[in-house]
Amino acid sequence: MFECESINQLSEIELKILKYHKLMGADYSKLISHRFGIKLCEAMAIHKKLFDLGFLEKVSGSIIDYHTNIKRLKTIKHRNHTYYVLSRKGELCLREYEREFGEIQFDLKYPYKR
Repeated sequence: MFECESINQLSEIELKILKYHKLMGADYSKLISHRFGIKLCEAMAIHKKLFDLGFLEKVSGSIIDYHTNIKRLKTIKHRNHTYYVLSRKGELCLREYEREFGEIQFDLKYPYKR
C-alpha cells in the first residue's frame, strides 16, 4: 500500500492544487498561480514539493493532450511549460484523505476572462 502520511502535513492550498489536478488533469504553474490567486514562485514551489513527495508527475513529450475528469474539454497544443499531472500515489492518497476528512472544495479564478 502507498505511504500517505505526508498528505496530512500539506497546507490547504497544496491540497486544493492536488484536487485541481484530479479534476482538471495536466496543468502548469503559471496557470495555477492565476487560478488560485497566488504568486508564480509559490505555485512553482508547491508543484515542486508535491512532485518531490510523489503526488504529482511531470508530463513528458512535446505535445499536451488536455482532457479533464469533468465535462469541459481542453485542446491539444504544443507544450512550452512544465506540466504536472496527479500521480497514482497522489490519486490514492487524495481519495483516502477525502474519505477521512471530507471532500476538498474550492472556487477557481479563470484568467483572461473578458
